Amino acid sequence: MTHSPQNNSLQTITEDLTQQLTCQRRNRIARIVGSTGFFAVVAFACYLVLLGQGTVKMSPAEVLDVLRGGGTARQIAVVWDLRLPVALATMIVGAALGTAGAWTQTMARNPLASPDILGVTSGAAVLVVLGTVTVRPTWLEDLPMFWWRAGLAMVGAVAVLVMLTLLGGVGTSDKIVLIGFALSLMLQAVVSYLLLKAEILRAAETQTWLAGSTGFVRMNALIPLLVGLAPFIAIGLWCARDLPVLAHDDSSASSLGVNIKARRAALLIAATGVAAVVVSVVGPIGFIALIAPHLGRIVANTGTPSPMVSAAAGAALLGVCAVIAGFIPTSAPVGAVSSVIGGIALVGLVIKKMNKRGNNG
Repeated sequence: MTHSPQNNSLQTITEDLTQQLTCQRRNRIARIVGSTGFFAVVAFACYLVLLGQGTVKMSPAEVLDVLRGGGTARQIAVVWDLRLPVALATMIVGAALGTAGAWTQTMARNPLASPDILGVTSGAAVLVVLGTVTVRPTWLEDLPMFWWRAGLAMVGAVAVLVMLTLLGGVGTSDKIVLIGFALSLMLQAVVSYLLLKAEILRAAETQTWLAGSTGFVRMNALIPLLVGLAPFIAIGLWCARDLPVLAHDDSSASSLGVNIKARRAALLIAATGVAAVVVSVVGPIGFIALIAPHLGRIVANTGTPSPMVSAAAGAALLGVCAVIAGFIPTSAPVGAVSSVIGGIALVGLVIKKMNKRGNNG
């Protein structure tokens, strides 16, 4: 059986395109794996520094010796009882926020979208503050702190999510970001009012928590943190294969058989849940969810943020912020450092977005 030259040419073109797509896919996977490894190394270096940082200073070699079962009794107590939970919480929270940021930016198709910018984090914080500074019911007092804080944070975050959907759900992604930012400012004003009216001791305790810090986390808080994050991470993993498709327009995604509304809703629920759980444990830590996906995208050279790279970048970024906070004489909370770095980065992102829009227009 003979093939016409036209058929042979078409087959050759098809094979070439297939090879190109396969090569591009392999290169993307290699870049993602390599970038994840790079950020993981940075995060691990910060992890070792955090374990050795403080009043009882230890070198990375001494820290590794303690982790292997060596060291003095004092070093063992300091590392295992005090610093290890803080370092682990920093890595877990950073990775969780980075992942949530990647989901939000992909879902909204907006590089400025993240749980804190959209007001979700502020919504979670408002109800936790309300439950902390006011008189709580007896049944709420009897619950472990994590669980009632997580419950209130989830209710507050979902409430903001509903408001965003009602006010900006049919608009552009820029409209949603602007509405979310406005809601965040209003909710922060509510928090300030609640603190003003609260008892001095409760207000001081809440103010410390609002600064966003992993420094008070102990080992008994890590398991609830992981348990709380698990279902939302699972939802995000379920949507992972459709993330590249969701980054494109709705018609392209629909033509590939993806249920746009269901996947977006699932990703939004996952990101909201992650933000609420994190807030309930360490307070609102700003800008990690916003900046980590951009760092990951730049290093991996991918068009859309990869959740895996963003998770590693988030752990590394929050780790760096925690190390910087540890060198400040007054022991600044990590949330303050991340806000300074993130605020500068946010201005840069806004300027870049405006310049891009001006060039296109």
